[in-house]
Amino acid sequence: MMRRPLELLLLGVVSASLACTPGSAPRPAPTDLLEEQERCVAEAVARARDQVLTLEFTPDEGASARRVATGVVVRDDGRGRDVLSVRVAPPPSGAPVVARDAEGRKLLARWVADDPETGLTLLRVDDDPPRPATPLLPLPASPPRLGSHVLVIGNPFGLGHSVTRGSISGLDRRLDLGARPLGGLIQIDAAFHPGDSGALVVNLRGEWLGLVRSGLAPPGADAVRDHDLGFALPARDALWVADRLRTRGRVDRAYLGIRIALRPSNEGPGAVLDSVLDDTPAARAGLKAGDRVVTFDGQAIASPRDLTDRLDRTSADADAVVDYYRGAARDRRIVRTASRPQAEREREPERHAAVKTDDPRVLKERLERLERRIGELERARPKDLAPPQEAARADSPH
Repeated sequence: MMRRPLELLLLGVVSASLACTPGSAPRPAPTDLLEEQERCVAEAVARARDQVLTLEFTPDEGASARRVATGVVVRDDGRGRDVLSVRVAPPPSGAPVVARDAEGRKLLARWVADDPETGLTLLRVDDDPPRPATPLLPLPASPPRLGSHVLVIGNPFGLGHSVTRGSISGLDRRLDLGARPLGGLIQIDAAFHPGDSGALVVNLRGEWLGLVRSGLAPPGADAVRDHDLGFALPARDALWVADRLRTRGRVDRAYLGIRIALRPSNEGPGAVLDSVLDDTPAARAGLKAGDRVVTFDGQAIASPRDLTDRLDRTSADADAVVDYYRGAARDRRIVRTASRPQAEREREPERHAAVKTDDPRVLKERLERLERRIGELERARPKDLAPPQEAARADSPH
Protein backbone atom coordinates (compact mmCIF):
# COMPACT_ATOMS: atom_id res chain seq x y z
CA MET A 1 0.00 0.00 0.00
CA MET A 2 2.97 2.36 0.59
CA ARG A 3 4.66 1.62 -2.72
CA ARG A 4 2.65 4.04 -4.90
CA PRO A 5 3.14 7.11 -2.65
CA LEU A 6 6.87 6.35 -2.50
CA GLU A 7 7.04 6.19 -6.28
CA LEU A 8 5.30 9.55 -6.56
CA LEU A 9 7.72 11.07 -4.03
CA LEU A 10 10.75 9.82 -5.95
CA LEU A 11 9.22 11.06 -9.19
CA GLY A 12 8.88 14.52 -7.73
CA VAL A 13 12.48 14.53 -6.45
CA VAL A 14 13.90 13.48 -9.80
CA SER A 15 11.69 15.98 -11.60
CA ALA A 16 12.97 18.80 -9.40
CA SER A 17 16.52 17.98 -10.45
CA LEU A 18 15.54 18.35 -14.11
CA ALA A 19 14.90 22.08 -14.10
CA CYS A 20 16.25 22.78 -17.57
CA THR A 21 17.39 26.38 -17.29
CA PRO A 22 19.96 27.08 -14.55
CA GLY A 23 18.26 28.95 -11.73
CA SER A 24 14.75 28.26 -12.98
CA ALA A 25 11.98 26.91 -10.79
CA PRO A 26 11.43 23.13 -10.92
CA ARG A 27 8.59 22.03 -13.17
CA PRO A 28 5.73 19.81 -12.08
CA ALA A 29 6.45 16.10 -12.01
CA PRO A 30 6.31 14.79 -15.59
CA THR A 31 4.57 11.58 -16.49
CA ASP A 32 7.57 10.48 -18.50
CA LEU A 33 10.97 11.28 -16.99
CA LEU A 34 12.82 10.24 -20.15
CA GLU A 35 10.76 12.67 -22.21
CA GLU A 36 11.45 15.45 -19.71
CA GLN A 37 15.18 14.76 -19.81
CA GLU A 38 15.22 14.79 -23.60
CA ARG A 39 13.38 18.11 -23.59
CA CYS A 40 15.95 19.58 -21.20
CA VAL A 41 18.79 18.32 -23.37
CA ALA A 42 17.18 19.80 -26.48
CA GLU A 43 16.91 23.20 -24.77
CA ALA A 44 20.55 23.00 -23.64
CA VAL A 45 21.68 22.08 -27.17
CA ALA A 46 19.75 24.98 -28.70
CA ARG A 47 21.37 27.48 -26.32
CA ALA A 48 24.83 26.00 -26.77
CA ARG A 49 24.72 25.90 -30.57
CA ASP A 50 24.01 29.63 -30.64
CA GLN A 51 27.40 30.18 -28.96
CA VAL A 52 29.37 28.07 -31.45
CA LEU A 53 30.82 29.14 -34.79
CA THR A 54 32.39 26.78 -37.30
CA LEU A 55 35.71 27.95 -38.74
CA GLU A 56 37.48 27.37 -42.04
CA PHE A 57 40.96 28.75 -42.66
CA THR A 58 44.16 28.38 -44.63
CA PRO A 59 46.89 27.25 -42.22
CA ASP A 60 50.05 28.48 -43.96
CA GLU A 61 51.30 30.42 -46.94
CA GLY A 62 51.24 28.15 -49.98
CA ALA A 63 48.98 25.53 -48.41
CA SER A 64 46.38 24.22 -50.86
CA ALA A 65 44.02 22.60 -48.37
CA ARG A 66 41.94 24.59 -45.90
CA ARG A 67 41.40 23.43 -42.34
CA VAL A 68 38.27 23.33 -40.22
CA ALA A 69 37.88 23.99 -36.52
CA THR A 70 35.33 25.14 -33.97
CA GLY A 71 35.05 28.45 -32.13
CA VAL A 72 33.21 29.43 -28.95
CA VAL A 73 31.78 32.93 -28.44
CA VAL A 74 33.25 34.32 -25.22
CA ARG A 75 32.12 37.95 -25.55
CA ASP A 76 29.25 39.57 -27.45
CA ASP A 77 28.77 43.32 -27.40
CA GLY A 78 26.26 43.58 -30.24
CA ARG A 79 28.83 45.15 -32.56
CA GLY A 80 30.79 41.95 -32.78
CA ARG A 81 31.79 38.71 -31.10
CA ASP A 82 35.07 37.50 -29.60
CA VAL A 83 35.56 33.87 -30.54
CA LEU A 84 38.00 31.46 -28.89
CA SER A 85 39.40 28.50 -30.80
CA VAL A 86 42.51 26.31 -30.79
CA ARG A 87 45.65 26.55 -32.94
CA VAL A 88 44.29 28.78 -35.67
CA ALA A 89 47.42 30.18 -37.28
CA PRO A 90 47.52 33.78 -38.52
CA PRO A 91 46.05 33.48 -42.03
CA PRO A 92 48.18 34.31 -45.07
CA SER A 93 47.45 37.64 -46.73
CA GLY A 94 44.21 37.55 -48.65
CA ALA A 95 43.04 34.28 -47.03
CA PRO A 96 40.09 34.99 -44.73
CA VAL A 97 38.94 32.95 -41.78
CA VAL A 98 35.37 32.01 -42.66
CA ALA A 99 32.93 31.50 -39.79
CA ARG A 100 29.38 30.20 -39.87
CA ASP A 101 26.76 30.36 -37.16
CA ALA A 102 24.13 27.78 -36.28
CA GLU A 103 21.81 29.18 -38.95
CA GLY A 104 24.46 28.73 -41.63
CA ARG A 105 25.12 32.44 -42.11
CA LYS A 106 28.59 33.17 -43.49
CA LEU A 107 30.72 35.58 -41.45
CA LEU A 108 34.29 36.79 -41.73
CA ALA A 109 36.57 36.48 -38.72
CA ARG A 110 39.86 38.27 -38.19
CA TRP A 111 42.78 36.87 -36.24
CA VAL A 112 43.54 38.82 -33.04
CA ALA A 113 46.11 36.97 -30.91
CA ASP A 114 47.10 33.55 -29.63
CA ASP A 115 48.58 31.95 -26.51
CA PRO A 116 51.29 29.38 -27.34
CA GLU A 117 51.17 27.74 -23.90
CA THR A 118 47.50 26.74 -24.13
CA GLY A 119 47.14 26.82 -27.91
CA LEU A 120 44.12 29.11 -27.62
CA THR A 121 43.49 31.61 -30.41
CA LEU A 122 41.27 34.70 -30.18
CA LEU A 123 39.31 35.78 -33.27
CA ARG A 124 36.91 38.67 -33.80
CA VAL A 125 33.72 38.61 -35.87
CA ASP A 126 32.38 42.10 -36.60
CA ASP A 127 28.62 42.43 -37.00
CA ASP A 128 27.57 45.00 -39.60
CA PRO A 129 24.96 46.22 -39.00
CA PRO A 130 25.02 45.78 -35.20
CA ARG A 131 22.53 43.33 -33.72
CA PRO A 132 21.20 42.52 -30.24
CA ALA A 133 23.84 40.81 -28.13
CA THR A 134 23.19 37.14 -27.35
CA PRO A 135 23.53 36.13 -23.67
CA LEU A 136 26.54 33.95 -23.08
CA LEU A 137 26.32 30.51 -21.54
CA PRO A 138 26.46 30.44 -17.73
CA LEU A 139 29.25 28.72 -15.85
CA PRO A 140 28.35 25.93 -13.41
CA ALA A 141 28.14 26.80 -9.73
CA SER A 142 30.06 23.65 -8.74
CA PRO A 143 33.01 21.82 -10.33
CA PRO A 144 32.30 19.03 -12.84
CA ARG A 145 32.06 15.52 -11.45
CA LEU A 146 33.49 12.25 -12.70
CA GLY A 147 31.06 10.22 -14.75
CA SER A 148 28.64 13.08 -15.40
CA HIS A 149 27.21 13.39 -18.89
CA VAL A 150 28.26 16.16 -21.25
CA LEU A 151 27.36 17.49 -24.69
CA VAL A 152 30.05 18.40 -27.23
CA ILE A 153 29.15 20.82 -30.04
CA GLY A 154 31.82 20.74 -32.71
CA ASN A 155 32.61 20.76 -36.41
CA PRO A 156 33.76 17.19 -37.29
CA PHE A 157 35.07 17.02 -40.86
CA GLY A 158 33.34 20.35 -41.49
CA LEU A 159 29.88 19.04 -40.52
CA GLY A 160 29.09 22.12 -38.51
CA HIS A 161 27.33 22.29 -35.17
CA SER A 162 27.27 18.53 -34.68
CA VAL A 163 26.25 17.37 -31.22
CA THR A 164 27.89 14.41 -29.47
CA ARG A 165 27.06 12.97 -26.08
CA GLY A 166 29.86 11.84 -23.80
CA SER A 167 30.96 11.74 -20.21
CA ILE A 168 33.70 13.09 -17.98
CA SER A 169 36.24 10.32 -17.52
CA GLY A 170 39.01 12.27 -15.78
CA LEU A 171 39.68 15.52 -13.94
CA ASP A 172 42.79 17.61 -13.37
CA ARG A 173 44.72 15.86 -16.12
CA ARG A 174 48.17 17.16 -17.02
CA LEU A 175 49.66 16.72 -20.51
CA ASP A 176 52.61 18.00 -22.51
CA LEU A 177 50.66 19.66 -25.31
CA GLY A 178 52.92 22.62 -26.01
CA ALA A 179 55.99 24.42 -24.77
CA ARG A 180 55.09 23.60 -21.16
CA PRO A 181 52.91 20.98 -19.44
CA LEU A 182 49.28 22.01 -19.36
CA GLY A 183 47.34 21.09 -16.21
CA GLY A 184 43.79 21.18 -14.95
CA LEU A 185 42.38 19.54 -18.08
CA ILE A 186 39.02 17.75 -18.18
CA GLN A 187 39.19 14.34 -19.85
CA ILE A 188 36.15 13.72 -22.07
CA ASP A 189 35.09 10.28 -23.27
CA ALA A 190 33.39 10.92 -26.63
CA ALA A 191 34.06 10.57 -30.34
CA PHE A 192 36.37 13.34 -31.60
CA HIS A 193 37.29 14.03 -35.20
CA PRO A 194 39.33 16.60 -37.15
CA GLY A 195 37.48 19.90 -36.86
CA ASP A 196 36.52 19.40 -33.22
CA SER A 197 39.44 21.46 -31.92
CA GLY A 198 37.85 24.28 -29.95
CA ALA A 199 34.54 22.44 -29.56
CA LEU A 200 32.19 23.54 -26.80
CA VAL A 201 31.61 21.20 -23.84
CA VAL A 202 28.49 21.77 -21.74
CA ASN A 203 26.57 19.79 -19.16
CA LEU A 204 22.99 18.66 -19.69
CA ARG A 205 21.76 21.98 -18.27
CA GLY A 206 23.64 23.95 -20.92
CA GLU A 207 26.30 25.31 -18.57
CA TRP A 208 29.73 25.81 -20.11
CA LEU A 209 32.31 23.37 -18.74
CA GLY A 210 35.20 23.75 -21.15
CA LEU A 211 36.66 23.98 -24.63
CA VAL A 212 38.22 20.99 -26.40
CA ARG A 213 41.98 21.55 -26.55
CA SER A 214 43.30 18.29 -27.96
CA GLY A 215 42.90 14.60 -28.55
CA LEU A 216 45.52 12.05 -27.61
CA ALA A 217 46.15 9.31 -30.16
CA PRO A 218 48.25 6.17 -29.66
CA PRO A 219 51.92 6.64 -30.63
CA GLY A 220 52.40 6.14 -34.37
CA ALA A 221 48.79 6.90 -35.28
CA ASP A 222 48.10 8.84 -38.47
CA ALA A 223 47.34 12.54 -38.24
CA VAL A 224 43.71 11.99 -39.32
CA ARG A 225 42.05 9.95 -36.62
CA ASP A 226 38.88 9.67 -34.62
CA HIS A 227 37.65 8.38 -31.27
CA ASP A 228 40.57 9.89 -29.38
CA LEU A 229 40.32 10.83 -25.78
CA GLY A 230 39.49 14.51 -25.67
CA PHE A 231 40.94 17.01 -23.24
CA ALA A 232 39.15 20.26 -22.52
CA LEU A 233 40.42 23.44 -20.91
CA PRO A 234 38.07 24.49 -18.09
CA ALA A 235 35.80 27.37 -19.06
CA ARG A 236 37.15 29.73 -16.38
CA ASP A 237 40.72 29.20 -17.58
CA ALA A 238 39.67 29.76 -21.20
CA LEU A 239 37.91 33.01 -20.28
CA TRP A 240 40.98 34.17 -18.33
CA VAL A 241 43.18 33.60 -21.37
CA ALA A 242 40.65 35.27 -23.69
CA ASP A 243 40.51 38.38 -21.49
CA ARG A 244 44.28 38.81 -21.59
CA LEU A 245 44.53 38.19 -25.31
CA ARG A 246 41.83 40.83 -25.83
CA THR A 247 43.29 43.48 -23.53
CA ARG A 248 47.04 42.84 -23.82
CA GLY A 249 47.54 40.88 -27.03
CA ARG A 250 49.25 38.04 -25.18
CA VAL A 251 49.14 36.13 -21.90
CA ASP A 252 51.85 37.39 -19.55
CA ARG A 253 52.02 34.76 -16.81
CA ALA A 254 53.52 35.10 -13.37
CA TYR A 255 57.18 34.41 -12.73
CA LEU A 256 58.68 34.11 -9.24
CA GLY A 257 62.14 32.74 -9.93
CA ILE A 258 61.74 29.47 -8.03
CA ARG A 259 62.37 25.81 -8.70
CA ILE A 260 59.76 23.55 -7.17
CA ALA A 261 60.83 20.18 -5.78
CA LEU A 262 58.78 17.39 -7.33
CA ARG A 263 59.14 15.19 -4.29
CA PRO A 264 56.24 15.23 -1.83
CA SER A 265 56.96 16.77 1.54
CA ASN A 266 57.10 14.56 4.63
CA GLU A 267 55.99 17.51 6.74
CA GLY A 268 52.53 17.93 5.20
CA PRO A 269 50.78 19.25 2.09
CA GLY A 270 52.33 22.01 0.05
CA ALA A 271 55.06 22.70 -2.49
CA VAL A 272 58.68 22.75 -1.31
CA LEU A 273 60.98 25.28 -2.96
CA ASP A 274 64.04 23.42 -4.20
CA SER A 275 65.86 26.69 -4.94
CA VAL A 276 65.26 30.42 -5.27
CA LEU A 277 67.07 32.24 -8.06
CA ASP A 278 68.97 35.42 -7.22
CA ASP A 279 67.43 38.83 -7.95
CA THR A 280 63.96 37.46 -8.66
CA PRO A 281 60.55 38.28 -7.14
CA ALA A 282 60.78 35.33 -4.73
CA ALA A 283 64.26 36.32 -3.57
CA ARG A 284 63.26 39.96 -3.10
CA ALA A 285 60.26 38.85 -1.03
CA GLY A 286 62.52 36.83 1.27
CA LEU A 287 61.56 33.29 0.23
CA LYS A 288 64.28 30.66 0.58
CA ALA A 289 65.04 27.13 -0.53
CA GLY A 290 63.29 24.64 1.73
CA ASP A 291 60.23 26.81 2.32
CA ARG A 292 56.97 24.85 1.98
CA VAL A 293 54.28 26.93 0.28
CA VAL A 294 50.78 26.06 1.51
CA THR A 295 48.67 28.86 -0.01
CA PHE A 296 49.19 31.16 -2.98
CA ASP A 297 46.97 34.19 -3.45
CA GLY A 298 44.28 32.68 -1.25
CA GLN A 299 44.30 29.25 -2.94
CA ALA A 300 45.36 26.17 -0.99
CA ILE A 301 48.49 24.46 -2.32
CA ALA A 302 48.45 20.73 -1.59
CA SER A 303 51.15 19.59 -4.03
CA PRO A 304 53.89 20.91 -6.32
CA ARG A 305 51.50 20.65 -9.25
CA ASP A 306 49.02 22.94 -7.50
CA LEU A 307 51.59 25.71 -7.26
CA THR A 308 52.68 25.27 -10.89
CA ASP A 309 49.09 25.41 -12.12
CA ARG A 310 48.29 28.41 -9.93
CA LEU A 311 51.25 30.35 -11.35
CA ASP A 312 50.10 29.48 -14.86
CA ARG A 313 46.79 31.17 -14.02
CA THR A 314 48.26 34.28 -12.42
CA SER A 315 49.23 37.42 -14.31
CA ALA A 316 52.61 39.09 -14.25
CA ASP A 317 52.99 42.38 -12.38
CA ALA A 318 50.50 41.36 -9.71
CA ASP A 319 50.78 41.20 -5.93
CA ALA A 320 50.23 37.71 -4.52
CA VAL A 321 50.10 36.62 -0.89
CA VAL A 322 52.19 33.53 -0.15
CA ASP A 323 51.75 31.51 3.05
CA TYR A 324 54.57 29.08 3.78
CA TYR A 325 56.29 27.07 6.47
CA ARG A 326 59.97 27.46 7.25
CA GLY A 327 60.57 24.55 9.51
CA ALA A 328 57.74 24.55 12.06
CA ALA A 329 57.08 28.31 11.80
CA ARG A 330 54.39 29.61 9.46
CA ASP A 331 54.90 32.98 7.79
CA ARG A 332 53.38 35.15 5.07
CA ARG A 333 54.96 37.28 2.36
CA ILE A 334 53.63 39.46 -0.45
CA VAL A 335 55.35 38.75 -3.76
CA ARG A 336 55.21 41.06 -6.76
CA THR A 337 55.21 38.73 -9.77
CA ALA A 338 57.26 39.46 -12.88
CA SER A 339 57.06 38.44 -16.53
CA ARG A 340 58.55 35.11 -17.43
CA PRO A 341 61.88 35.23 -19.25
CA GLN A 342 61.63 34.94 -23.01
CA ALA A 343 62.94 31.37 -22.93
CA GLU A 344 59.97 30.43 -20.76
CA ARG A 345 57.56 31.75 -23.39
CA GLU A 346 58.71 29.88 -26.46
CA ARG A 347 56.09 29.49 -29.10
CA GLU A 348 54.33 26.16 -29.32
CA PRO A 349 56.12 23.89 -31.81
CA GLU A 350 52.87 22.54 -33.27
CA ARG A 351 52.15 23.91 -36.75
CA HIS A 352 49.34 23.38 -39.20
CA ALA A 353 51.20 22.74 -42.42
CA ALA A 354 49.82 19.76 -44.30
CA VAL A 355 52.43 17.00 -44.47
CA LYS A 356 52.61 13.47 -45.75
CA THR A 357 52.69 10.60 -43.33
CA ASP A 358 56.26 9.77 -44.38
CA ASP A 359 57.44 13.33 -43.85
CA PRO A 360 60.30 13.60 -41.30
CA ARG A 361 58.25 16.08 -39.30
CA VAL A 362 55.53 13.49 -38.85
CA LEU A 363 58.08 10.93 -37.72
CA LYS A 364 59.47 13.45 -35.25
CA GLU A 365 55.96 14.22 -33.97
CA ARG A 366 55.29 10.50 -33.49
CA LEU A 367 58.55 10.09 -31.59
CA GLU A 368 57.75 13.06 -29.35
CA ARG A 369 54.29 11.66 -28.74
CA LEU A 370 55.80 8.32 -27.75
CA GLU A 371 58.26 10.04 -25.42
CA ARG A 372 55.40 11.98 -23.79
CA ARG A 373 53.42 8.78 -23.30
CA ILE A 374 56.44 7.07 -21.71
CA GLY A 375 56.89 10.09 -19.45
CA GLU A 376 53.26 9.88 -18.34
CA LEU A 377 53.67 6.21 -17.54
CA GLU A 378 56.82 6.99 -15.57
CA ARG A 379 55.02 9.66 -13.56
CA ALA A 380 52.12 7.30 -12.90
CA ARG A 381 54.43 4.59 -11.56
CA PRO A 382 54.01 3.77 -7.87
CA LYS A 383 56.30 5.84 -5.67
CA ASP A 384 58.02 2.80 -4.21
CA LEU A 385 59.20 1.85 -7.71
CA ALA A 386 60.49 5.30 -8.62
CA PRO A 387 64.30 5.60 -8.85
CA PRO A 388 65.81 7.67 -6.00
CA GLN A 389 67.20 10.37 -8.28
CA GLU A 390 63.75 11.02 -9.77
CA ALA A 391 62.21 11.86 -6.41
CA ALA A 392 64.74 14.63 -5.78
CA ARG A 393 64.41 16.33 -9.15
CA ALA A 394 63.15 19.93 -9.28
CA ASP A 395 60.67 21.44 -11.68
CA SER A 396 61.66 24.06 -14.27
CA PRO A 397 61.84 27.65 -13.06
CA HIS A 398 58.55 29.46 -12.39
